Amino acid sequence: MEQSQSPEEYARDVPADVRARVMPAVLDELARWGVERFSIEALAERHRLDPALIYRYWGDRQRLIVDAALADIEEVALATNTGSLRGDLTALARIVTERINSEVGRTFLRALVMDRRGRHDEDTRMMFWRARFSVVRAVIDRARERGELRDGVNTMAAVQIVMAPLNIRALYSDTLVGDDYCAAIVDLAWHAIARR
Repeated sequence: MEQSQSPEEYARDVPADVRARVMPAVLDELARWGVERFSIEALAERHRLDPALIYRYWGDRQRLIVDAALADIEEVALATNTGSLRGDLTALARIVTERINSEVGRTFLRALVMDRRGRHDEDTRMMFWRARFSVVRAVIDRARERGELRDGVNTMAAVQIVMAPLNIRALYSDTLVGDDYCAAIVDLAWHAIARR
């Protein structure tokens, strides 16, 4: 596999049975230790996996972590293409809410939060957020192409209007994000960026 491949391309050829054994172990390790203390060797020992197998398919811990984080990226891309800005924002908010309302999703989000002591993992986090942003920004790009956005909308800010409040709720509370809150965020975002 070539060095220039992205993490999702690099791990695309992983057999389903290997992925089914490794991914739950990755999520468990991230929940226990976070990104900074994540170790393939510790993962392999604790979950009775062959570290050589993991290195063969993922190459390094960074690619393994990012692959786990991006497991649903194609599903997100398809679900957020509804044909309208409001529909896309609603689909995006529901996907984010569904993820952060799950124990695994909330744990993973918390594991990715920046820790000043873990500067060496800033690249891992940036790989994840860049890949995630490239899918989410398509919501804004499509709306712009359809003429649904007001002039001067900043793509990053538009995406953050939806994602930030939902993620902040998950980071600071164990309470599930309700449908009403999710709908309110979508409404605020739509009113902030839609052309009228």
